[in-house]
Amino acid sequence: MSMQSLSPVQMEAVSHVETPAIVTAGAGSGKTRTLTNKIAYLVNNLHYDPERILAITFTNKAADEMKSRLEKITGRSAGDFPWVRTFHSACFKILKVHCELLGYRKPLLIHDASQQKAHLKKVLAELNLDRHYLFAAASLISKAKNSADPVLYLASNGRVPRRKEAYRIYNEMLAQSNSVDFDDILLLTRDLLQKYPEIRKAYRNRFDYILVDEFQDSNEIQNQIIDLLLKDGRLTVVGDDYQSIYQFRGANPFHFINFPQKYAKARVFRLEENFRSTRQIVTASDRLIAHNLQRIEKQCFSRRDGQPVTVETFYNEQMEAEWVADRCRELLNDENIPYREIAILYRTKFTSLPFERALRSAGVPYTMVGAQGFFQRREVQDINAYLICAVNPSDDISFERIVNVPRRGIGPGALKKIFGCKERNMSLRDAARKAIDGRLIPKKAAAELDKLLSLLESIAEEKPDAAMHRVMKETDYFAHLSTLSDDGDDLETRLENIKSMIYDAAGKASIPEYLEDAALIRDDQDETDNGNGVRLSTIHAAKGLEFKAVFVVAVEEGILPHRKSIETESEIELERGMEEERRLMYVAMTRASELLSLSAAATRRGELARPSPFLAETGL
Repeated sequence: MSMQSLSPVQMEAVSHVETPAIVTAGAGSGKTRTLTNKIAYLVNNLHYDPERILAITFTNKAADEMKSRLEKITGRSAGDFPWVRTFHSACFKILKVHCELLGYRKPLLIHDASQQKAHLKKVLAELNLDRHYLFAAASLISKAKNSADPVLYLASNGRVPRRKEAYRIYNEMLAQSNSVDFDDILLLTRDLLQKYPEIRKAYRNRFDYILVDEFQDSNEIQNQIIDLLLKDGRLTVVGDDYQSIYQFRGANPFHFINFPQKYAKARVFRLEENFRSTRQIVTASDRLIAHNLQRIEKQCFSRRDGQPVTVETFYNEQMEAEWVADRCRELLNDENIPYREIAILYRTKFTSLPFERALRSAGVPYTMVGAQGFFQRREVQDINAYLICAVNPSDDISFERIVNVPRRGIGPGALKKIFGCKERNMSLRDAARKAIDGRLIPKKAAAELDKLLSLLESIAEEKPDAAMHRVMKETDYFAHLSTLSDDGDDLETRLENIKSMIYDAAGKASIPEYLEDAALIRDDQDETDNGNGVRLSTIHAAKGLEFKAVFVVAVEEGILPHRKSIETESEIELERGMEEERRLMYVAMTRASELLSLSAAATRRGELARPSPFLAETGL
């Protein structure tokens, strides 16, 4: 196999097989090419059996792309590489063969999200818990299983009442149906390999070499599985600790950072040349990440020259968003950069609203990456439905949405009675009043329903922001959100969205004016979302993507770095949080290949804002 297309350090990494190896690869440095060529080198040059090579990727797409590349450079078919798989796919391939040892029957089945939801509904009913805990319970169970120690995790985490019982009953239901859920796959495979030495030995002997991509994103249980499968140190891991941004999902970058200490004879290969971005972008991002103390040091560089990275500051977020929208048009018209090659990246979802509005006003099409538009988010739609019902009593769809959100005892029976009162051309809201007056529904439910109708009537003439405040307070919507969220991060995201919505509504004179504007933005985004617009994305959702031009916006203290990462009395937690946030900033900056702009506002949502310390750390 010819390795002429590889750099000297890539060739070294490819040909080293005697001891464990870690390839720490900067953004745009050819990480995937190196990993794929190493597999090809093992097969074509060292005559390894491709069926005895385990290559782990983190997505099915990455696994398929790797197989496709291997077909081209080895001349073999994708079927010759049966163990190029994701963690979950490889583990299920093992688990389904030996599942009887863990008390299951063959064939072992995997329950999908809808089946998991059905089980959890039964669990909540058995424990007399509100069905609004469904999302929180699913999230809690998933995190517990991925923690590698569910008992310990459940002892100190989660908002769901009786969570240990819920976890036990849910797993019993899965076992009764001879099924596992997605998160069981890793947990049970780990248990299988730990409990049965003969199984562990068999798979250690099966795999002559193990390779793991994106190793910086591995969690504790994935790391344990690799240890259980590894024989004789024939291991290469590839990744970039500078881009480890999934600690909130359980990823532990120290598995990557401490690799050279864990394996005494480990070789470290540094891929430092960035083939994607200009020298200016690489220099600024490298200056930033140098402030992280916990890292495997690299000196990243680029041979491509380009335009300076810019830092822009504005009075408020509206001015920031309008400037970005105007620049998007200029990039298309003056520099011939298509809209689909432009990205606006932000740390938190609530930041998107002024940019959605500014792009719409400027006639610039846009696409939300991996997320809904602002006005399509659940909590935003709930509050807006209250306002719609207040000014439009005939909107039955909105009334049906809010009649029992938050829970007020209007169950299926009461709803049936309300629908039974509905005459031709009568609104559901009027039917509800008729059901109350006719004493057709239980007394407690009738009292709660009467409160709802009174609230809708009383807020109809109020300003939209005042109406929203009243809805939040008088329905105790915050408590409702708490049941939807298993952890503080999700709850905070939803509350930040509501806060942004209220601030946005404060600029409108009436509820109808606000609702019209919201509908236009929502509908416009639906119409232009054809994949060719400017990309609006959180930084997390943009990882792995690249664009010619990138605007990293709202680079302010409390947003990037996020408030929760700096509000701690623990020096250790503060350092860990700041380093994760700095890695996020690094990921955002290195998405750009040609043009990069960083921006901040002096005020956001009417409150004073301070520039992020990360701006100074870039040396710009």
